[in-house]
Amino acid sequence: MPYYVMMFLWGIVCLILQSTLFSQLMIASVKPDLLLILIIFNCFFQGPYKGCAFGFFLGLLEDLYLGSYIGMNALTKALTSLVGGWLLKGAFREKLLVPVLALFLGSIFNGTLIIFLGHIIGLNWDWNLFYWKVLPMAIYNTCLVPFIYSSFYHWVEQDIKQQSL
Repeated sequence: MPYYVMMFLWGIVCLILQSTLFSQLMIASVKPDLLLILIIFNCFFQGPYKGCAFGFFLGLLEDLYLGSYIGMNALTKALTSLVGGWLLKGAFREKLLVPVLALFLGSIFNGTLIIFLGHIIGLNWDWNLFYWKVLPMAIYNTCLVPFIYSSFYHWVEQDIKQQSL
């Protein structure tokens, strides 16, 4: 199955899981952003521009699914994967520390962008959201990396080898 078809299907699975199962697995009143995890992992292998397009598409899908602030997740996830793709060019993606740091910093960047955009459009969101939503979500996302990244890395590497044959 082509890479982007499989990634799209994974995106749908992540969206469903984070709105159902992970709503029951909240820690400190936050749940992980599985779509953001998938988007940041994708920009490791696809680079900033393809990663940005994929981030925009899955962010828009999330906005349409959630039904509020259409375009906010699309914009923030696109910008996060664009910046992440630029910063991760040439990174040692086989080392676990790289995706751990990238996901932590990417989660903080994405959450800060959401708060910033909320202020721009006139929402009265307190900047303390950073401390009691963004930071705990970034930690939660980061804690999932050891359980997810190895399988994702091996799947992508195998897919790249099959495409080159």
